[in-house]
Amino acid sequence: MPSLVAKSNWLTIEAIGLIVLGALAIIFPFFTGLAFGVFLGWLLIMVGVLGIGSAIAGREHAHLGWSIASAVVAIIAGLLLAFHPLFAAVAITLIVAAYLLIDGVALVALGLDQRKRDSARWHWVLGAGVVDILLGVLILILAGAGSAILVGVIIGIDLIIAGVSLLAVHRSGVIAPRSVEPTQPIV
Repeated sequence: MPSLVAKSNWLTIEAIGLIVLGALAIIFPFFTGLAFGVFLGWLLIMVGVLGIGSAIAGREHAHLGWSIASAVVAIIAGLLLAFHPLFAAVAITLIVAAYLLIDGVALVALGLDQRKRDSARWHWVLGAGVVDILLGVLILILAGAGSAILVGVIIGIDLIIAGVSLLAVHRSGVIAPRSVEPTQPIV
């Protein structure tokens, strides 16, 4: 079983990496936004191609037509994102907003869970979740204005905050273990 010290060192490496990548995303926000769009586009193209291959290879499953339709939609969306990233910037902005809102809720829940486990710096995780939620709302409000740049800046801020929260957890010296279910019945 790896020790807490080994895990902490990896947390530090991850935290510093997130902070550096976040700073680069903020320094080059337009390129970050475009790169995110192109990457997401190629990812969807690969998902679509795999979906078609799976639908054809696994002909026994019930809804071959719907499986192929889903794969074709992924390919079309991927082509739009990969080859028209400026046009797709608004869509990407909304996707990032949805991600930040969902991730923010998850981080708030994780922070509250860490508080129950008496983690010394649970508030950093909670704070990162609140910032994610606020950034998601900000994106929704400003969706049309400079979407590619906005996506780059938001990604950068999110990465930096995630890195800082990991460093704070590392500095506390205590990583709260997963809880074990109580063996006594709840009355």
